[in-house]
Amino acid sequence: MHYLLKPTRVAAADPPNRNPYAPYLAAAGETFDVIEVDERLGRATLDVLRARGIDPGPVIFDRRHRRIGFLVPPDATHTLPTRERRTGPRHHGHGSWITIPQPNALPGDPLIWLVAPPDDDTRTPCTLRCVRRAIQEAARAL
Repeated sequence: MHYLLKPTRVAAADPPNRNPYAPYLAAAGETFDVIEVDERLGRATLDVLRARGIDPGPVIFDRRHRRIGFLVPPDATHTLPTRERRTGPRHHGHGSWITIPQPNALPGDPLIWLVAPPDDDTRTPCTLRCVRRAIQEAARAL
């Protein structure tokens, strides 16, 4: 399944004097969902996906909160079980707003792309189920 990362942004976020490096606020659940984990687990999950030869899709790193977010195609049918919602990954879907970095984010910015979104629709990102399996495997390894 291909999808484009064309998030719906808040219109008021584009005043003429807006900082070109500032992140955007985007609506999740329409063109993407986000699975968010702490940095250590997120980096281990990336390692698991890469070791399997799976394209993780776009990945955001928030330095302020030490969190990593995996953007996956929207999937309202596979929400996280109640047990995982309290202690594990956070699933941001329909009704959630996500802060995403600019494509030209600088390496020292608080919000950056670990894996940038594609310029076109040629890559097929990992699904929610695939990311969840990789998170579980990485958590066991840690």
